This record gives sequence, structure tokens and C-alpha cells, in this order.
Amino acid sequence: MRLAWPTCAIALFVPALSPAQSARNGAATPEPLDAYIFCQYGAGLSVVSTNRLPGRGVRYRTVATANGERKVSLVDGYRLMIAQAEPSYFANMKVEKSDPSQYASDKGAVIKNLEYAMQLSSTGKAVWEHMPYNGFDVYGVNDPSMDANGPNGMYVLFRDSTQTIVTIYFLGQKPEYRRFKTIEEHDALRDLMLEELTTCANSPALVPPQNVPYLRTPEDFDAFMNTYYLQPQPEGIAYAIGMLSPSGVLQIPQAVGPMTAFFSEVFAANPTRLAEWQAVIDKQPAVTTLALGRALSWSKAGGVLGLEGRSPEMNDLYWGAFFASGNPVYVKKLLELAPFAEERNDFNLWAAGATAKWSLASNARQHSLVRKILEQEKSTADKRTQDLIKELLTRDPEQIRKETSDIYAQQKAAGKWK
Repeated sequence: MRLAWPTCAIALFVPALSPAQSARNGAATPEPLDAYIFCQYGAGLSVVSTNRLPGRGVRYRTVATANGERKVSLVDGYRLMIAQAEPSYFANMKVEKSDPSQYASDKGAVIKNLEYAMQLSSTGKAVWEHMPYNGFDVYGVNDPSMDANGPNGMYVLFRDSTQTIVTIYFLGQKPEYRRFKTIEEHDALRDLMLEELTTCANSPALVPPQNVPYLRTPEDFDAFMNTYYLQPQPEGIAYAIGMLSPSGVLQIPQAVGPMTAFFSEVFAANPTRLAEWQAVIDKQPAVTTLALGRALSWSKAGGVLGLEGRSPEMNDLYWGAFFASGNPVYVKKLLELAPFAEERNDFNLWAAGATAKWSLASNARQHSLVRKILEQEKSTADKRTQDLIKELLTRDPEQIRKETSDIYAQQKAAGKWK
């Protein structure tokens, strides 16, 4: 099971990562685009979303030119949104690596696309730029107009030595969303972003400590957290904090709770390292500082065990804390909730019980410690709990998931649950 973050509501199943997937995601060396993705921007600019192109191998995108569409090769790439806090979106950026054998053609196509964009400028005021800058061949089209939607523009940065193409669309915004008031302020932000981006590209990529895997994607974080309790690696936590934003894991709503719980348990277990980690947290984008600020608060107030509630979301917090610590108390908390899977009047209570039951059965198959804790509880439990634990340890979790979905469908059809 993937770190329990699919247990919310009725979304009860996401496959576990195979060992091969985990090995691939935790590659042992930096990848060509890493340096671009992990940039930290000033002036309130930060990455608010990151998406990596799926799959491997050469793919293509098309660009429009005055002579029709042309293809641009891709062997890897990211899509990022840069903002001064949502919804003040400042730039939409693509970072792409071309197939080396097709890079010259790709570069020509993208330049023709930029020329075409200038021809289509609605104001007639677009300005063309071309210059070498920090090891890049930079082209730009700027429209200095400050109309109702504000200024906009497009820059393309070519790094010939690595066959990398960075395309940045500077976005028009309504006045109420802008954090800048003049074209001069906008251009200063744009220039700062270009400076920081090219500096990042010329700097070594963020590399994890020895024996800590690369955390580039949500799946990488899932694999890291799922087994952390087996061999805690506090020396890798500063690196993990720095990777929360660029990996995009906090963009998954269901991941935020267990992620926060995980870090709260790690923080509580390592009080002497909090000053070191706080310094890293302070440099992160707002979405990361918010989640980790909450984790710090929980760690100082008894952790997840100090929280109250019965819900699938609370179950996710228990699992996040368990995977950080291996503390049996969290498994026992879930076991206490599992009998509510028999509830048929209170939907919320049933959902808490059903997700606890399924996640216990699933994790008992994947984690020997979970199974051991349940077996120990069975030896001293009453008859009803013994029967429940026997079911958790012997029944296929997929059957439990299907039964849970069927119950929900039946209750909904009967008009009892919405």
C-alpha cells in the first residue's frame, strides 16, 4: 500500500511500488534537469506546482510557426508554475531535454515559434531580444503594455552543451492578483527569475547524503517514508525537506496529512536537530513551511496522539506517524477503529472503521512489524477482536476493499448515505 494516503474517503486502493520501481525512482546519480527544478527564488517567487513528463524514451511536442507546425523532441521534461503565492501566478515554465541527435532542429523550430509569437502580438509593441547570458543562448519576446491583464512575455533559454530548452511564459494577471504595480517592478521580477534560474543551472544539483535515495517524485517520497522506521535516517531529513516542494508531493491533497504526521514524529525523535532543520524550513515555499510548521507544533504537543477525531484522514495521520517511528500505539489505534466497519447508520464512523480495516489488512501483508503487532494483540484480546485480527491477517485486502465499496454503493442506493 502506498503510504496510506489513498485511504481517505472511498478511494481505497493504489498499488504498492515494486522493488524495480523504487530502485529506478531512487537513482544513484543526479539527473540532467535536477538543477533547474530545485531553484529557490527571491522576492516572494516560488514553485507552486511541478509535474514531470511520464515514461521514458523520445517523445515529441509540436510548436506553431509561420510555415506550419514543427516537432520538438523530448527525452525528459518538467512543467512548473511560478507564483508570488496563489493566485498570483507569475510564470509557466517548461524545462526539457532534447534528443541530442535532434537538438539543432529542435532549437530552430522553437526560435521560429518565438518569431511567430511576436508576429501575432495584438498590441504591436512586442520587443525582440537575443543575447548570451550565464552560459545560455537567450531569446525573448516582451510586450511592455500594462493593460487590464498586465504585461506578458515569452523567453526561451537554450543550453547547447546539454541540449536543454527552457521555455518561460510570463503571465498576464488581473490587477487584484498582481504583486507588482508597474512595468518596471514586473521586469525586475522577470530579470530576477532569469538570474536565479541560470545560476541554479550552473550550480551542482542538490544531492542526498550517502544511503539516502533521490526524492524527485511523490513515488520516491512514498518509498522513502514507507520504510523509514526500519532504518531511521535523520541525516537525510534536511535533504527531504528541501525536496518536498520540487517533488510535487505536497500538491497531492491526500499526501499532506500523512506527510505532516511523518515529519512531526521525526521532529519529536530528534530534538537536537530542530535548529538545523528549522533553518532549512525557513527557506522553503509557503506550502512547505505551512505543513512543516504544523508538524513542529504537533511534535511539541504530544504528536499525532495528541490529536482527536475518528475519520479516514485521522487514519492517514496514524500511518504517517507509524512509518516514521514504528510505534505500535498507532497500529493499536487503528485496530480500535476497525470494528466500526460494521456501522451502518453513521457514515463518518463507518468510513473511519472501513479504511482502518482495509489499511491494516494491506499493511500487515507488506510490513512484518504490523503483522507482529496484530499477532501480539490477538494473544490477549477478547473473542470479537481475535476474530477481527484473524480476518485482517488471512483475508485478501482486495476482497475487503471490494466489500467496502459494495457496502457504500448499497447504502447510497438506499438513500442512507450521500
